[in-house]
Amino acid sequence: MKKSILFLACASLLAGSAVAQDAATLFTQGKDAIDKYDKLQSEVMLAKAKDPNAADPNAAERAGYLMDGIKLLKQALPLDTVIEVDKKTGEPKIDKKTGAPKFKVKYSQQIQDLLVNHINDLGNVGDNFFQTNDFANAYVAYGAYADALNSPLAKERNFVLADSIFGQILFMQAYSAYQIKDFQSGYDLSKKAMALGFNKFGVGDVKNSCVANIVQNFINDKKYAEANAYVDGVAATDNSGFLQDIKGFVVEQENGLAAAEQYYKKAIELDPKFGNSYFDYGRCLVDQAQKIIDANPSATNKELAPKLTPIYKQALEVLGKAKELAPDTQAGRLIDAIDYQLEQLGAK
Repeated sequence: MKKSILFLACASLLAGSAVAQDAATLFTQGKDAIDKYDKLQSEVMLAKAKDPNAADPNAAERAGYLMDGIKLLKQALPLDTVIEVDKKTGEPKIDKKTGAPKFKVKYSQQIQDLLVNHINDLGNVGDNFFQTNDFANAYVAYGAYADALNSPLAKERNFVLADSIFGQILFMQAYSAYQIKDFQSGYDLSKKAMALGFNKFGVGDVKNSCVANIVQNFINDKKYAEANAYVDGVAATDNSGFLQDIKGFVVEQENGLAAAEQYYKKAIELDPKFGNSYFDYGRCLVDQAQKIIDANPSATNKELAPKLTPIYKQALEVLGKAKELAPDTQAGRLIDAIDYQLEQLGAK
């Protein structure tokens, strides 16, 4: 098996016998774990063949053997390099073409076979964890599955999945990350899944929810500068109506509705179907009207009507859209309140 010149140069710094011993130990331990996994897997498959509803009490143990085995074998692979020694002189054999010591491998072929032959098992383990709501372990298993599929070894063996299927694996890992509150990983993985053309199961909602949670955590700690910087960083490559609405929310928490209005309007421009942005812009308009009322405490309804009526009517239009697109908001309540104000102003 061929090794790169750079790899050989680095490996030459290691003592051949020590490296071989490390590779042998790791290979033996890794293979032993995989063998235990295979044995338990065969048992459960036989039980399921007889009774599809048969219990699977060893699922966690089986998964542990597989994950440990894969980890150990991956550690062993780069260490499986031994300097060839001339039996007569006891000196390393030299490659005449490169001038570097000659190397040989002992376990690499077996390691590669074991890794490739168990790629799909990693996916099955991830699914089992996911279905039992063990999202911490599902996240790890799906990550190992994705890494294995994306490895040079898998590609060399023509073990390649369609982008849409690989995207679904990334989504499953993203959803698991979201459930264990690793929101940054959830966002990154969702974004990668969508970039591969995967748009099922609410992947966009998971991505947005991850961003919202990250921003909310900043706001909870009153770290408004960090929240703004985070949103701006995401927007640089992944801007959207949702993101601008989040930007408005951050600005609103620190500086009030008036300062946030421009971002809510921008959100509507970017995504005319995102109902929350209409609701937030509608709140800004109601806030404008209230400030006029507060600034003119002695004014009569007749005097206020010319100033308030255009604002309220615009707010009704905006909030009507919000009620249509996002019925779970409080748009209906605000519409009722505006109707009452217009009646008082004689403008209904």
